[in-house]
Amino acid sequence: MLSVSELNAQAKTLLETSFSFVEVEGEISKFRIQSTSGHWYFTIKDASAAIDCAMFKFNAARINFIPAVGDKLIVNGKVSLYAPTGAYQIQVSNIRKSGEGELEAAFAALKQKLSKEGLFDAAHKKQLPKFAQSIAIITSAGSAAQADMLRTAQDRFALCKIDLYNALVQGEGAPASIISALRVADGKGYDAIVIARGGGSREDLWCFNDEALARAIYAAKTPVISAVGHEIDFSISDFVADHRSLTPTAAMIDLLPDICAIFQSLDGISDAFDRLIKDKISSAQNALSLAALQLKSKSIEPKISGSLAKLLNFELKFKNFIGSRLSAAEHALSAKDELLAQKAKFFEITKDLVQIQKGGKTVSLGELAAGDEFVLCSQQLSKNAKII
Repeated sequence: MLSVSELNAQAKTLLETSFSFVEVEGEISKFRIQSTSGHWYFTIKDASAAIDCAMFKFNAARINFIPAVGDKLIVNGKVSLYAPTGAYQIQVSNIRKSGEGELEAAFAALKQKLSKEGLFDAAHKKQLPKFAQSIAIITSAGSAAQADMLRTAQDRFALCKIDLYNALVQGEGAPASIISALRVADGKGYDAIVIARGGGSREDLWCFNDEALARAIYAAKTPVISAVGHEIDFSISDFVADHRSLTPTAAMIDLLPDICAIFQSLDGISDAFDRLIKDKISSAQNALSLAALQLKSKSIEPKISGSLAKLLNFELKFKNFIGSRLSAAEHALSAKDELLAQKAKFFEITKDLVQIQKGGKTVSLGELAAGDEFVLCSQQLSKNAKII
């Protein structure tokens, strides 16, 4: 005979052994999150039956959406039994919305195709600008993503010009809308283009897995950032873009410098430069002091003093020599001036006297005879004459 506890324990073991992994599809009819533990408790049903489910917090934390009553889900886990009450349930390890299996297959196929064509190659990725002056944001106008991005951009680097290109970011028309905005922005010469959308379900974000959009991003001349969903969300646009940001807000952080950090960096550089200059001056002063000590220790200072005394003595002798030469020259000039003055006086006295020249020789008047021809010369004139 078994006790109730023993029966429940054996039933629990049997269920967990026989159904260690199950995948069950159903619609949520009840859902609650336990306030203290954070565990999820819900019920899924089909047209004729229902089963309770429990999903512990550590598994629930990996899910990027909160289920709601009426959602059709596929749950993975093991069948178990809650022994205290004998309640039959599924202990869920993972959930996804019904139809996500087909979406995942389509996603994987397109990802593989584009990867083989080289659209994801790192060699094709364009570098983001270090200091962007103009950015185009492609997102839904008035969305929370837009507001968060503009606020973050204003806080980080308000000097950057940002233009919004309104586009659909959900639904069948979204890929064409985003491609149209991308092509217009790509021709405007922006430093970067951000394609952004906040979080959502897999279906909500599916437009960013469009092949035509992926090829348009690849063909863009401007660096493109994909900022779609949350950190755990991945789309084809993330792989083909030049840069993937975890969220729209993160795109602004990845793209724009932090003006406060720049100011702090400049202050640090200024302080480092001041320290460098002070160190250089201090080092030079120390070197001079050391050189002065070395000069004193080698008795060079007396030698320098002696050499200076010799130079001063040589300077004095040189000045005396030059002075005596100048004095002698002045005396000689004075003597020549006096001689010139005497000659000038003589020329003044003798300017009216004449000289008799005959045959190119100076003769006296007594040497001339009748009929002789001669020349009478004064200081300024000469005339021919003849004795009659």
